[in-house]
Amino acid sequence: MFKHFSVPELNFSESWKIGWDKINSLSKLDKYMTLFWLLGPFIYLIERDPADLWLTLICFIFLARCIKRKDWSWVNQIWFKSALALWIFGLFSAVTSPDPFLSFQQGFVWIRFPLYAAAAQVWLAKDRDIRIVMLLSILIGMLIMCGILIAETIIEPKIRLTWPYGDLVPGGYISKFSLPLFCVLMAIAVSKKNKAGIFSGFIGLLSIVVSALTGERTNFLIRACGGILASVIWKPKFIMFSTLVLFEVLAVLVLFFTRPDLSDRFNRQFINAIPLLNTSNNNPYWGAWRGGIQQGLLKPIKGIGPSGTRNTCATLDTSLPKWLPGKNYCGNHPHNFYVQLLAETGIVGLLIGCIMFASIILSCYRARKYNFDCPMAATAFVVPFGLFFPIQQFGSFYGQWGNLFTWFAIGFAISQYQGWRNTNSNFEK
Repeated sequence: MFKHFSVPELNFSESWKIGWDKINSLSKLDKYMTLFWLLGPFIYLIERDPADLWLTLICFIFLARCIKRKDWSWVNQIWFKSALALWIFGLFSAVTSPDPFLSFQQGFVWIRFPLYAAAAQVWLAKDRDIRIVMLLSILIGMLIMCGILIAETIIEPKIRLTWPYGDLVPGGYISKFSLPLFCVLMAIAVSKKNKAGIFSGFIGLLSIVVSALTGERTNFLIRACGGILASVIWKPKFIMFSTLVLFEVLAVLVLFFTRPDLSDRFNRQFINAIPLLNTSNNNPYWGAWRGGIQQGLLKPIKGIGPSGTRNTCATLDTSLPKWLPGKNYCGNHPHNFYVQLLAETGIVGLLIGCIMFASIILSCYRARKYNFDCPMAATAFVVPFGLFFPIQQFGSFYGQWGNLFTWFAIGFAISQYQGWRNTNSNFEK
């Protein structure tokens, strides 16, 4: 059994100063790599290729460091073992894919995401005070993105904001990438009757409004529900919690009142697009799920290979299977992690993936269980729980942009557990 060790209540101002002192005391490689890691939120603001290169470089240097130090203890964690097993099985499935080269290519590079999370957990973010410094980097990056989106709203208002990226990036950055920060902000806002609580509440309110402005419905819900859950589990004061929720609801309602087009997208179109509630022929999300399920039935054991759905969907007999209602909708992926794993890696891959998701959530939950005085640790499990929620309607499991956001947040969240182990030298099973 694990023993509980008390950790002094977190002081963010003090931790910020201590964090920089700790960074300056590191060896040259660790210091420079930590600084490089802290640049992540700003690199993600540029474009997907720089962000992908940033993450990939961290993975390569992390592996080189492990080889030099002969330290592979982190591989024994259940979540990484299952991630490694899923990767290997995905490559096996790629052999019989309709496009083996594309499938193998997409599957091969996916392992960089779990590797990054491992690097953050056991190396770059293992110290609590250094994680505070990263939270500030995320805060600044999020505020810059909010400023960009507010500017676009004023200059060229539209339902889905993309400027200057020309892609649906802002919603993912605000909601998925910044989710660890948002959870911490909400926890502080409902528990602190001081300047920190007021500031956290204001920033949280701003990010909720901007998240709604992006027009990204699922990302908005992940952020809103994640914030509520984080608020509930971390020492909430009823009046402060109620006040915060009231202000956020009123702000969103005012936004919808002044933007009927946005309100329609969230109200009528969102309800109609929920796959499990609407299985009609005109629902693209259910159609994508239906197509993914149908493809999974073609090769139920090992699937059609990573990213195979984009090549197979158009060739399907849309009248099958008879027991599934609705009509297939073909895209690059089924818009759901679980359906995609079923389609592209079969029942075996789906099972391994579920073990990986569950073990990541459990690892983050353990940080909460054994560190009662740290909002970062207490709310860590909310991040993977929200990102891996079964009925979410976004994301390609093997894609770039969405997974870059997702695994950055997971890496930060899972680091809380390893950080607790490092803090308590008497940690034992």
